[in-house]
Order: sequence, then C-alpha cells, then structure tokens
Amino acid sequence: MRRIRLPSVLVCCLAIAGVQGQDAVRLTQENGDCTGAIPIADSVFHQPAAVRGFGNKLEIKENPVDHLQWFEREHHTTWYKFRSPATTTLTFDIIPDDPADDIDFLLFEGAIPGICEKIPDRQVQPVRSNISRNDPALGSRCGLSREATEDYVRSGVGASYSRAIEVKEGDLFYLVIDYQDRPLAGYTIHFHYDPPPKPVEEETVEQQQLVINITDARSREPVEANVTIDGMVFDKVVEAKGSSTYTYRMDMYRNLKIGCVREGYMFTSVKVKGSMEPTVTVDLKLTPIAAGEHVVLEDIRFVGNEDKVLRQSEASLLLLLRFMQANPRVRIEVEGHVNGPTFKNKKEFIDLSTSRARAVYDFLLVNDVEPERISYVGLGNSRMLFPEPKNKEQSEANRRVEVKVMSN
Repeated sequence: MRRIRLPSVLVCCLAIAGVQGQDAVRLTQENGDCTGAIPIADSVFHQPAAVRGFGNKLEIKENPVDHLQWFEREHHTTWYKFRSPATTTLTFDIIPDDPADDIDFLLFEGAIPGICEKIPDRQVQPVRSNISRNDPALGSRCGLSREATEDYVRSGVGASYSRAIEVKEGDLFYLVIDYQDRPLAGYTIHFHYDPPPKPVEEETVEQQQLVINITDARSREPVEANVTIDGMVFDKVVEAKGSSTYTYRMDMYRNLKIGCVREGYMFTSVKVKGSMEPTVTVDLKLTPIAAGEHVVLEDIRFVGNEDKVLRQSEASLLLLLRFMQANPRVRIEVEGHVNGPTFKNKKEFIDLSTSRARAVYDFLLVNDVEPERISYVGLGNSRMLFPEPKNKEQSEANRRVEVKVMSN
C-alpha cells in the first residue's frame, strides 16, 4: 500500500507503535531542534536514520572542545522527549546500527518553562552527558548505567556510560543525540527502569456500535462509497471502501469526523458528538458532482498568522485526496481564507491566505495529483464565515480552505 505523504507539521506529530517497540516516523529538519523533539512512549525506540545537520537552528555552539557538559557544537542532531513511567532508577542504552558511528548525547530535565528557548543561551544545563570517543569493544554503545561513576564524560577517550539517574513518575526529559561525523546508519534507544513500572491492569471499556449508511441524495437509494473515520481510533484515520453500510464497535463517547467519497459525487463529511447511546447511526447523503459546487474543507485549520497546518487537519486532507483520486477528470480551485475582523482586506491577508491555499495544493501534488487539475487562490478576509468572531472556534473557522469544482 502506498503511503500518504503529509505536510511536515503533521508528520512530526504522528508516532507509530511497532511490535518490537516504538518505531520512528520519517524525520524532518524540525526534529533537529528542541522544539521538534520526537516523543518516545515506549521502552524500545528504533530510529533507522538520523537528521543530517543541526536542524533549522544551531542551538548548541561555541563551547570549548573539552567542555565537561556540552558538545562543542551540534553536528548531526536529533531531539527526543520522554517521561518516566515510574519512580525508579533510569538507565538506557543507545545502540548504533553501524558500530563505526560515534554517537554522543546530552540529557536535560524537561519540566522547565521555555526550555527550548533557554538551551541556546545555556540558561539550563544538562543533567547527564557523554561525549567520549566510541568504543568498538562495546559495539560503540553509550548511555546511562548503574556501574558508571561520572555524570558527565567529555570529549576524547573516556567511559561510554554516564551515571544512572533517579527519577520520579511523570518526570519529563529531553534527550539530544549527536553524530560528530556524517551518520552511516540509525540506532536503537533502549530504556531500563529498575525497579520496573508496575503493570497497568486493563480496564473493561464499555463499547457502542457505530452504523454508517450512505445513500444518493436524490434517489435515496443506497450507494457504495469509501469512508474515512477520524476519532474512532487514537491518532489514526480509519479508511474503508466498497459498501453502502459500515458497522464498527468502538469505545463510548467518541467524537468523530466521518468523510465519504464516491466516483461521480461530491465528497461530504459530518461531525458526530460523543454519546453513551448503545448504537450511533450516521446517514450520509451524496450529491452528484457539478461545476461550480463549493465545499468547505471542515477542520483544515492553521496556526494563527501562519500557513502551518494543524494536526487536526489530517482527516480533511485525506478526504480531499481520496476525492481527487476517485474522480480523475475533476479540476478544482483551492481557496484560502484568513481571520481578519475589523481590518480591510490588505496585502498581508491576501499573501497569507494564498500561502494557506498553496499548502493544500502542495499536499495534493506530493501525493501525485496532476498539477493541471489544481489551481489555488487567496481571498484574504473578504469571505469570513464570522465577520465578528465571538470566540476561538469562530476565529479558527475563518482560517479555512474551500474547494470549488471548476470542471468534471
């Protein structure tokens, strides 16, 4: 199955759990900075590659080559963050896939307000570090161990492990891994907790049934169509195809967004508020495609004053992609809009809304939709859904993207 490529702002937010431990997502340059730290939720994490370079910002620099706690500078760095699952002694191994790689690390306590802004000025200090030369006799491993006696091991020939650290349940840490030379391969991070966390007893979760029915809006006859369901499974959009009725079991009180696509029809989506009813029934009605049809892409949301797409937009982007794939002759125009109450439609609004439309255009291009089928335009604040927004939700709704069918 071909993987859907999402904008980098989404990619860095998604974690995929593997059978042997947590596997990494595809790296971006953002993961080379503290603000793009990748969350680790498992005791075993494999990273098959490394960020090339120091990310978007050189955060660690201009330190003496023999500094006890800090790298001289970042070379090829990747940042991570994790929490301790128990009050215990923390140790870990960083195991290179290729023993020829020389890996160094710094460990910071993370519960410091604005930590990522304070690291470049050294307003915070690492609680552990190891910058020693790799030891092939150990497979070039490094990390923390109970047997180690030093909190910090500086550059040169030295111990490969620094001293274990006592942690409390829920403590947050930032770990930065650095290759001084160009990376040859990836690595595995293996966390150890002694004593280990107590196993969590599984709770019996009451479930409800979800039934989705799809019909033609005019004939009211059932039609087979493809669906996307966001919210039924944590951090994942469920897709299904080839039926007019779908039935699922899911946990109670799930807020859902359900999208539907069929060849020859406009795509549609609905939001379903969580409930405690034993059965949730959703009826979707599809209307035929026609030139001039206008659809608001629900939940394509952006960071204020930026063209960065928020994580909640994943399902809507996927729905639009599936619509374009199911209808290969359809041409669309992507319209960008901004939130700008009390202001005239100035150049800055036009530019920002154009950038937002371009972000959706780029998403379709990177997923192999032909460029001649897509155009984009920025309309600024000329068509706000809420000219005088009363709350955050209305302001976010003004920062939207709409799709207009140009021909079919």
